[in-house]
Amino acid sequence: MTAERIQGSSGPLVDDAVVGHPVRAGGFADHAASSYALAADAVCEGRFADAAALARHTVDEAREGYELYALWADRIRETLAAEGVEEGDIAAGEARLHALLALGADEPFDIHAGWAAYTAAIDAVEAACAAGDATAACAALERARSAWLETHDRGCDLVYGMLDLVVRHLGERRIGPLWDELMAPMYETYDVYDTATHPWSRSVHRLVLIAALSLRGHLSGTGRMGSVEIAEEPERWVLSFDPCGSGGRTYRDDDARGPRMLPPHDFAVTTEAHDWAWGKRGVCVYCVHCCQLNQRMPIRRFGYPTRVIDPPTWPAAREGGVCRWSIYKDPALVPAEAYTSVGYEKPAEVQA
Repeated sequence: MTAERIQGSSGPLVDDAVVGHPVRAGGFADHAASSYALAADAVCEGRFADAAALARHTVDEAREGYELYALWADRIRETLAAEGVEEGDIAAGEARLHALLALGADEPFDIHAGWAAYTAAIDAVEAACAAGDATAACAALERARSAWLETHDRGCDLVYGMLDLVVRHLGERRIGPLWDELMAPMYETYDVYDTATHPWSRSVHRLVLIAALSLRGHLSGTGRMGSVEIAEEPERWVLSFDPCGSGGRTYRDDDARGPRMLPPHDFAVTTEAHDWAWGKRGVCVYCVHCCQLNQRMPIRRFGYPTRVIDPPTWPAAREGGVCRWSIYKDPALVPAEAYTSVGYEKPAEVQA
C-alpha cells in the first residue's frame, strides 16, 4: 500500500512513502530478522547485489545511534557545567569514564574513528560482492558488525556514564527533565502521529517499521546480531527485544563487561518511583528516554502514547530481562495503566 520497489531494482529494499526512506521489503513480521543475517544468507546463495544492499542498509539502521550518542554526551557535559558543577569534578568524572571506555587500550575511545572503521568494512563487503568473492564478503560483513558492536556499546556507555555524573552531582530527579531537553528537537517530528492530521493506520505502519529498524541498528537480540521479535495480537503489535541492544544490554551478565550497575562502572538506576521512569525503581537512567519519548511526551502533545513500554528493571533483568513495546491498532485501545504509570489519566476523548 505504501511501499514500492526502488526503481530499477527487484532487491530486498523498497521505497516507503510513509517512512520516507528505503526500508526492507515485506510485511511487519519480515522486519524482525537481522540485516546482517539476511546479507550473509544472500552471499551464500550467490545473490551478491542483495547482499551488498542489505549490508549498506545496516548503516541506515545504525546511523541514528552514532549521531545521537556523540551529541548527547556533549550536551550533558554542557548541562553539568551550566548548572554549577565544578570543572574539576566534571573532568574527574570524565577521566574515570574514559578509562572504562578505553578497555585497557592506549588510545582513548573515539566514536568517530569507530564509525569510520565500521563503514570501511561495509565498503569492503560491497567490493567483495562486486567481485563475487563470497569468503571475503562474509569476513568483511562480520568485521563490520563487530566494529559497530564495539563502537555502539561504548558510545551508549558514554551517554549512560555522563547521565550517571548528573545523578551524582545534580541528583536523580534531574534525569527526567534533562531527557526532555536532550530530545526536544525530536519531539516536533512526533506530530506525524497526531490523529487530528494523520490517519492512525499510517502511524502504526511508521511506528512498527521505525522501531524495528532502530532496534536492529542497536544490535538487539540473541548474539547481538540485530534481530527483534514482532508479534501481532488482536489489539496491538508487540515488539520484543532480548536484549534491547541499547539500554537493555546494560543490565545483563551475558555482556563480557557485565552489568553497568555493578563495579567497575557503578552506573545509576532509579532509586525512587518517578513518573518519567514508569513509576519503577531500578530503571537504568539511560532507558528513561524511552518513557519520555514514547509515552509522556505524546500524551502531553496529543493525548495518547505512541508506543507503550514494558521495561526491564535492575536487578531482576540481570538474568535476562526482555523489553517489550506495544503499538496499539487504535489509540482508544491503549489501557489506562499506560497513562497512570507515567503520571497521567486517560482522556475521555480516547476511551474505547
